[in-house]
Amino acid sequence: MVAGRRKELAFSLGGMGSASTNFYNRAYGRQGWAEVAAEVRERWQAGDRDGAAGLVTDEMVLATTLIGTEEMVRRRLRVWRDAGVDTVRLYPAGETLDDRLDTLGRAIELVREAGTGA
Repeated sequence: MVAGRRKELAFSLGGMGSASTNFYNRAYGRQGWAEVAAEVRERWQAGDRDGAAGLVTDEMVLATTLIGTEEMVRRRLRVWRDAGVDTVRLYPAGETLDDRLDTLGRAIELVREAGTGA
């Protein structure tokens, strides 16, 4: 799942907004990944999509998504809650609709447990 998220994150860092204004790029910069985010944007805008995605680290993906074991997700939700996050957007994984609905249901429970809202 982490590998699949790299290209999506590279798109957000490099393809959203304009060459000079990109909310996602700035947000990742504020989280300590300014140099990587800038290089991802540069490569993405130059047309090197795979090169841009290759720069996205596991740490970047895992710190900003709810991918992992339930305990990993719980820890991340607590960090987000403590940082002031009060809304979480969920994109449930699963091969089938039933799988995705099961994942969504469990994710909502974890979010509620953490007190971050849904």
